[in-house]
Parts: sequence; structure tokens; C-alpha cells
Amino acid sequence: MAIVLPKLSRRRASSGFNTESQPALRLSLCNSDGLYRAGGELKATWRISRVSVDELRRLEISVLWHTEGKGDEDLHVHHFEKITDVPLKEIGVENEQSIQCVLPASPLSYHGQLIRLSWCVRMRLFLEDGREVLSESPFYVVTDLQAAPCVAAPSEGETQPEELKEKKVIARESRASQTRSTLASLRR
Repeated sequence: MAIVLPKLSRRRASSGFNTESQPALRLSLCNSDGLYRAGGELKATWRISRVSVDELRRLEISVLWHTEGKGDEDLHVHHFEKITDVPLKEIGVENEQSIQCVLPASPLSYHGQLIRLSWCVRMRLFLEDGREVLSESPFYVVTDLQAAPCVAAPSEGETQPEELKEKKVIARESRASQTRSTLASLRR
């Protein structure tokens, strides 16, 4: 879950500036571990708070992947929804709303030493006064055989979190088991 508040100046707010009226976006993925199967369905919920519906111009929600690292950086929007002020007023902002889409078979999430391919759900809220609030919730697209996203082996001196080590062991065991069953069926 990501709750994002706009960045404010470090200077003390004037008496006429109400910090409680700053909009907040809440975006929650339905899988708490953030792992989604390639070709599977992604579900998330969102909510806007601390702002009047009359102050909203539009909301954009997208499911996208982007690359970082050596070479060109790419960005591809897989799913996009745009909700203008009239529909926003109809649905209201006080209740949670949902988004869902079917994820593609590729590309899969990957975190290597030279390149990183990351997926996220991005919300952009545009206000009538020209302000924009952005919230992103990252997630991993994995195959049925993976228990964790693809991660390059650490360099010397680097360590991996225990949780990631356990998921990689499970993934290796699962792949080994599937390979054994495939070989057994070929021998018959």
C-alpha cells in the first residue's frame, strides 16, 4: 500500500495555509507480496482523501513497466484509465474504488546489475489549481515457475535479504521438480 502526500516546503506554513487540505492518494495492491503471474490478473484498490471532489480535474491510472540502467530507458503503458471531473463527481472519492487488468505474458520483472525492468501501478491526480499528485505502487510480474522476481547474483561483498534467498531456493526446487517430471515423461 502506498499513501503519498505532496512534497511541501521545509519553511513553516503561513497561518492561511492548511496542510490538512493537501490531497492524499492511497493505492493498495491485492497481493500483499506484490507477486503477480504473467498472463494473470492484477487487482488494486485506490482512494483519494483530504480534498473536495470539486477541486479535482482528472485522475489517470496506469499499469506500466519501465527499464533503468545502462543504455536507453524504456517505458511502456500496458493499461490506462482516465477519469475526468464529471465521472469523478459521480463516483465520489470517499469510497475505495478498484482497478483490474490482465497482465501480459512478458516482459517479466528483472533486477540485474546492468539493467532493471520494473512494473508499477501509477496514479496521477490533477487538481483544478494546477497541482499534480503522483503515487506509484511497484509489483513483480513472474512466471509460474518463479517464486521470486529474477535477480542477478550479488557481487562479491553484497548480500541478499533472507526472504529473497528463500524464494530463490523454492524457485530452483520447483524448476528441478518440473524438469525431473518432464524427463520421466519423455523416457516412457
